Amino acid sequence: MQQIQVNFLKRVSKKLDQKRLAEAISDLLKISKGEAYKKIKGTSLLTLLQIQKICNEYKLDFTIHGNENHSHTDISFTPFHTGRVSVKDYITSLEKFLYAISSANQKRLISATDDIPIFHLFQYPELTAFKLHFWQMRIIDNAPFKFNMNSWNSSILKPAAKLHELYRSIPSAEVWTKTSLLNTLDQIRYAAETKIISDAKMGKLICSQLRSALADIEMYAVNCNKSSTGVVAFDWYFYDIIGTITYLAEKDGEYETFIRFNTFNTIQEESGILCTEVKHWLDNLIKDAIGFSGQGSVQRNKYLATAYEQCDAAAEMF
Repeated sequence: MQQIQVNFLKRVSKKLDQKRLAEAISDLLKISKGEAYKKIKGTSLLTLLQIQKICNEYKLDFTIHGNENHSHTDISFTPFHTGRVSVKDYITSLEKFLYAISSANQKRLISATDDIPIFHLFQYPELTAFKLHFWQMRIIDNAPFKFNMNSWNSSILKPAAKLHELYRSIPSAEVWTKTSLLNTLDQIRYAAETKIISDAKMGKLICSQLRSALADIEMYAVNCNKSSTGVVAFDWYFYDIIGTITYLAEKDGEYETFIRFNTFNTIQEESGILCTEVKHWLDNLIKDAIGFSGQGSVQRNKYLATAYEQCDAAAEMF
C-alpha cells in the first residue's frame, strides 16, 4: 500500500511544480507540511476521504487491483486519425520528448525497432517528407495519395532537421531487426509500385538519402559515438525479431517510455510501471542481441551490405 501511495502522489507531482507537492498536499488536505512529507514518502497512509479529495482536485483515479499479476497505469495517447492533430503537432511533440531528455544531466535513449529510428531520417528533407506523407496517407482520412514535395514546407522540415541534431546530442542504444523487414524500404518499394511517387528522379533521390542515412549510422557504430568530439555514446545491436517500435528515455534516474503504433500514434508514460516493464524487456533484449558497434564487426558489415543493396534495388524501381 505504501508504494501505491508513493506512486499515486508522484502522479500528482506531474501536474504541478515538483517543489510544491508538499505545500499543495498540505493546503488541500489541511494538514501540516511535516505530515504532507510523510504522506509523500508513504510513512503515513492517506485516508479514503483524503484520496478522494486528491482525485477530485487533480482529475486522477486511484485503483488497486486485487490480482497481483495485473497492473494499472495512466498513459497519454494522441488520436491522429481524427485529423485535428497535424503533422506539425507531431513534430512538436517529438521536440518536447527529445528536449526533455537532452536537458537532463544523466541521459540515454534506448530504442527497439523494426524500422530505422525516425530521427536519423530527419536531416534529409525529401526522405522526411516522403515518410511523413506515407504515414499521413495511412492514418488520416482523405489525405492525398500522390507524393508532392511542394506540399511540405519549411515549417515542418526545418524543425525536423533540428530534431536530428537534438537526437545526435543524446547518448543512445538502438536494437534493429532484419533489413528485409525495415518499414521504410517497404514503403519506398510500395510507393514505386503504386505510383505514389510518380517522379522517377524524386524516387531515386529518396533512395539515395536512405542510403546516406544508413551510412551515417554505420559511422556512428564504427566510432561507438554520434559526435565528432567523442562524447555522445552510440550502441547498435541486432535481434532477429522485435515486432514493435519502442523508446525508453532515461533522465536523471527517471524514465519515460514512448511506444509508437499505427504510424503517428503513440502511447506515452512517465515514471510508471509500464516504464519498468519496458526497461526490463529492453535490458534482456540487449543481453541477447548481437553487438554492431565497434571496429571490425563482421555481422554489421554483412547487415549493411544487404541494406545498401536493397536501397539500390529500390532505386531501380523508379
